[in-house]
Amino acid sequence: MPEDTPPQQSRDASAVDLIVGRIKTHITSRGLGPGDKLPPERSLAAEMNVSRNTIREALGALERIGAIEIKRGSGAFVREWRAHSLLDGVEFMIDVSPIATLVDFLTLRRIIEAEAAALASVRITDEELDELHRCLLSMPETPGTETTTSPETVAADIRFHQLVNEAARNPALTALDATLNSTTFRLRVGGGLYRTSSRPTDARSEHAPIYAAIRDRDPARASAAAAAHVGAVERRLREALTDVEPAG
Repeated sequence: MPEDTPPQQSRDASAVDLIVGRIKTHITSRGLGPGDKLPPERSLAAEMNVSRNTIREALGALERIGAIEIKRGSGAFVREWRAHSLLDGVEFMIDVSPIATLVDFLTLRRIIEAEAAALASVRITDEELDELHRCLLSMPETPGTETTTSPETVAADIRFHQLVNEAARNPALTALDATLNSTTFRLRVGGGLYRTSSRPTDARSEHAPIYAAIRDRDPARASAAAAAHVGAVERRLREALTDVEPAG
């Protein structure tokens, strides 16, 4: 076999990837929407001039990413779009990434949080604002590692950002930010990096500017406050990583 000939498995994988793309095109070009049924495997195989096994593998790949739903005995159907399904891959990547790589996700989170806070400032209800205020008041004012990493503070922190995201009224943004927020949670609790930081933090004062801007219905200020908050977290964690890096 020539050196540049790919293994059979690689050729099969490439064929499946190609058919995944063609099935996606089939769905979009025919205007199929949630609940619409795809043609049977036999018809797709004939249309695309491939084996039914290749079609079956391609459909399985589309089901795993949440694009379709396969009902045994009934066929394959276009699935209703769900933001959380879209982000399953991102969540898995975050879960298995090393700490140093996770810090890079905070840059993306900073952008998302800023937009969420801006949207929340014009869409939040009075009841949601009251709950956000109660959440803020549940955070300790005393700086220090123990209060910052306590289960109560972490829970309040996560809930605060969840409330802001919900008030933004954008399911895709909410799902993405919730996934990225798990990065900070893992670094704080699992990585223990706050214990190496030379900058004691006060959870309430860090979140207060975000609350105040949302309360005042000021999108620009809310965006800036949220970006500054996540930016501060990012800087502390990068500093902590530098401190704990082995010499040499």
